[in-house]
Parts: sequence; C-alpha cells; structure tokens
Amino acid sequence: MTAVLNPTLALQYLAELEPAIEAAAVVGTDGAQLAGDPSLARRLAAGDEDSERLLVARSPRHVVIALVHADALVELVRNDLEAVVRALG
Repeated sequence: MTAVLNPTLALQYLAELEPAIEAAAVVGTDGAQLAGDPSLARRLAAGDEDSERLLVARSPRHVVIALVHADALVELVRNDLEAVVRALG
C-alpha cells in the first residue's frame, strides 16, 4: 500500500477493513485531531491508553486510534491499524 491516504480516507478504509471498530480517529503527532471521533483524541491526549479495547498505532507523523468491540480479534485489528498508519505516511 502506498502513502496516498488522507486522514478521512484512512478512517473510511479502516471501517471497511474492520467491522469490529466502534470508533476511530487520526491525530497528528502534535496532538491535533485530523479526522474521526474527537473523544478518542481527547483520551489519547489525557494518556488514557490502558483500555484493552483502545488500540493505537503510531508513525512519525500520525497516530491512529481505534475503540474496538469487546469480542474483536485484537491482533488482526492492530495489524490493520499499522497498515493504515503506514499508508498515511
């Protein structure tokens, strides 16, 4: 996958890949929300990453955050998050 996604398209792509995601957001590494659920961006800013249902993937420029259903296949979702954050560049 090449880096052709903008934050909004990245979340749309992620939603198609992962039906187990309840909510998602893309945040810049500076903390600026770029797309998605603002409550997830606030949770990240507050350091609230301890939930088993809150998954985070990071790149040098972006952070992708996803809240997943309790029965989600976490490793599969995590792999998809990593692919999407790489595609963002």
